[in-house]
Amino acid sequence: MDQGDPDPRAQRTREAILGAFVQLVLSRRYDAIRTGELIAAAGVGRATFYEHFRGKDDVLVAATEPILRTLANAALGRASKVQVHATLEHVWQRRGFARHLLDARTGQKLQQRLAAMIEARLEPGAPAAMSARAAAAAQLTMLRLWVSGAVACPAPELAMRMKACASLLADPR
Repeated sequence: MDQGDPDPRAQRTREAILGAFVQLVLSRRYDAIRTGELIAAAGVGRATFYEHFRGKDDVLVAATEPILRTLANAALGRASKVQVHATLEHVWQRRGFARHLLDARTGQKLQQRLAAMIEARLEPGAPAAMSARAAAAAQLTMLRLWVSGAVACPAPELAMRMKACASLLADPR
């Protein structure tokens, strides 16, 4: 499960698993995909799969890492409005998929990962856990409302609101 492994074979294996995951998830609901199907689609052995991932949920988190990275940087005020807007447009184009991922169990896993990413990027001594979790929850709630159509909002405005989550990380004193 070492994601920083520079071994080209390990990288190809991870890419094969992630590629197979994306293909499967675009063709049917996430909950309908079985780990065995993912392993077969990636063309890797079961043991090889588990050397890289603990399960299907870990693959989900790895596949969404670029989106979560942008949101974490936005929450800290370190992403440009253009970068956040581009990420939101990407999510909007796949909003059917995003709706499923942001619901219930998978949404919680993504929120936990996003909070951890935000917390890891905070300055030493910052009130980490509460602030990071609040920012992650705010961002994913806005995203969930947006992709579900519950709240209409142009992507550039949502990008500004995502970046405004940085205020949740500011020292309240």
